[in-house]
Amino acid sequence: MDQTDKRKSAKPADFEAARAKLFALAYRMLGSRAEAEDIVQDAWLKWHAADASELRSSAAWLTTVTTHLAIDRLRHLRTERATRSNGWMPDPWVEGLAPSAEDLALQSVQMSYGVMLLLERLKPEERAAFVLHEAFDCDYVQIAEILAKTPANCRQMVHRAKARLQREGVPARRADPAAHARVVERLRAALEAQDRAGLVRLFCDVPSVISDAPETVDAVATADGAAATLSLRGRGKQMETLSMNGVSAVALMRDGEIDALLDISIGEHERIVALRIVTGAMRLAPATRVFGRAAVMRLLRPVISPPASVTMRGHFPVDIDA
Repeated sequence: MDQTDKRKSAKPADFEAARAKLFALAYRMLGSRAEAEDIVQDAWLKWHAADASELRSSAAWLTTVTTHLAIDRLRHLRTERATRSNGWMPDPWVEGLAPSAEDLALQSVQMSYGVMLLLERLKPEERAAFVLHEAFDCDYVQIAEILAKTPANCRQMVHRAKARLQREGVPARRADPAAHARVVERLRAALEAQDRAGLVRLFCDVPSVISDAPETVDAVATADGAAATLSLRGRGKQMETLSMNGVSAVALMRDGEIDALLDISIGEHERIVALRIVTGAMRLAPATRVFGRAAVMRLLRPVISPPASVTMRGHFPVDIDA
């Protein structure tokens, strides 16, 4: 078997080995699970049709194709999203109780939900350069090869992207994960206790609030407004903490399903400076599938169900005094 035949026979395995990373890249580029799945499928079709003799590096080829497919798709989506009356928010990525390959790939390229939201302000190629550099640790030479530009040009794009994001509110330094988790737990506990005064103390005076429910944003202009809105929304629900886009967040649960997700950014003195509230049923459905009651029962079923080889009979002797 010559080298071309070997590469051809290895193509399916090479793609499967890269699939989770390609999905993570497409999701970071597009902010949509469904769109990311479509991009990965399109990348597979191009991979399947490609001449094996031209494939020197599977990973580099697939990354390049996926990036360009995502850029093209993002150009179309930007126009579509701009016309939505209630704005647009990325799909939250909630880590499942039993992490999938995609979960593990996204864990290795963490990018908070707040950053994902602000990436919408970048031009498609700027977003690609930023995501490849910041989330996938590609150097400027690698990015230049992917985008067909010079390394200097790619460095400039990443620099512009960082400057734009910082102007839009992305902190220069990431919050300490332990501090972030502490504030999330305080938020969860205050919501569970319906402690409005405690909720007010968690927020800065004028927090930034973004939601896919416009009426929520209109009601939340101050710390007191944020506390009142969250207290009202939390009534009759269970509060859980979970991992959302790599950081702790709060889920409001009703009857075993996620009713809302609360993602925060913290500033000085561990006060909440930004709150993002996700309520859309379509955005929350994937999160419920991996974190809701049904997901818990799927994990517990092997534990609570008797082995198939054991037969219980009604006349089985039981000594109640034993």
